[in-house]
Amino acid sequence: MTISTNKAKTVTEAVNTRSTARAYLDKPVPQDILDELFETARRTPSGGNLQPWNVHVLTGEALNGFRAEVIGKLMQGKTEGDTYPAYPSPLWEPMRTWRHKLGEDMYALLGIPRDDKPARMMQVGQNFNFFGAPVGILVTIDKRMDAPQFIDIGIYLQTVMLLAREQGLHTAPQGAWRAFPDTVKKHTSHPDAQQILVGMSMGYADPDKPVNDLRSDRAELSELVNFHT
Repeated sequence: MTISTNKAKTVTEAVNTRSTARAYLDKPVPQDILDELFETARRTPSGGNLQPWNVHVLTGEALNGFRAEVIGKLMQGKTEGDTYPAYPSPLWEPMRTWRHKLGEDMYALLGIPRDDKPARMMQVGQNFNFFGAPVGILVTIDKRMDAPQFIDIGIYLQTVMLLAREQGLHTAPQGAWRAFPDTVKKHTSHPDAQQILVGMSMGYADPDKPVNDLRSDRAELSELVNFHT
């Protein structure tokens, strides 16, 4: 299935055409579109109206400087220690299989065999280039917050992703930035009381890159939802 670059006209269309884009066109997102998108996202609900998200939007030289420093550290084999683990360990079924299959499906689209570890690592490293997107988003959270506020930030990210589809944009939510808390702090100047929780790439998806044809599987409705009548 080819990624849709059209503007979504309904919420349903936005949900159905949203996918994680891992390659972007070299095309800036106009500031007025970003202003409108993040202004509307302010209406995202949160428990007790805490609004626990602190959002840093990087573009232009600010974005280039940030990812250049991160990539430089990666090339030296340096990371800074994850603020939160990406997954429970060990991961159990069926989640373990879903995660494994997603990776294998992506590498198959890219023509990268299982034994080509350097090529696979290069693809993983694209996370730290925001996949070439012209907009990089970093969301920090007060260290005193807990699981309910993490849920609120997840709701906020979904709001942003659907609003992006309305503008013809695509996104890639990224937990990878938790591996560079010090560099994030250096480039965002967030208070000591906060730390990086999640990031996101945003821009115009490149429809000609095979990686953007990836569609992750979903469990059947009966596996996820129980209707009680």
